[in-house]
Amino acid sequence: MKFTTNEKRFWKTKFSYKGLKNIPEEVEQLTFRDEYLTNKELGFITSRIKRIERLDLDSTSIDDDGIFNLSAMKYIGELRLVNLEITDKAIDDLLKLQSLKLLHLGSTKVSCDGVLRLSELRNLKELFASPEKIEKEKLDEFLKHKPDCELTINSKPYSKINYNF
Repeated sequence: MKFTTNEKRFWKTKFSYKGLKNIPEEVEQLTFRDEYLTNKELGFITSRIKRIERLDLDSTSIDDDGIFNLSAMKYIGELRLVNLEITDKAIDDLLKLQSLKLLHLGSTKVSCDGVLRLSELRNLKELFASPEKIEKEKLDEFLKHKPDCELTINSKPYSKINYNF
């Protein structure tokens, strides 16, 4: 598949790659934290790179619609989506990423319903989330399905949160 003009500009600007043969299919880590990265540009990345151990998209312009692009990946070990416009709408696409071991959804709008659904990620060992409304029964249900997963809610280990309110 050839480059479009926009994609060619993207690879040259972000990575200094001048041709398709220069783009690796596997990388250890990609970090775009606090950079302007669009859903379309994420699509450029996921159409060429198929395996990433750690992908950091914190504070980029990616939203629910952009998460779909990640399903083109064969493997992502750790995914950071902190401070993005992500809601429960993205959960179906996140569930396609069965290789995930760590998922960070801090400062997003993923609810406790979304967190509970993420218990379907079979390899997940760490999940960070910040639901607006804490629903203890749903978070407990998540841990019932994923007892080996470390759940962190609003920057605190879930097991240490005091629910006397």
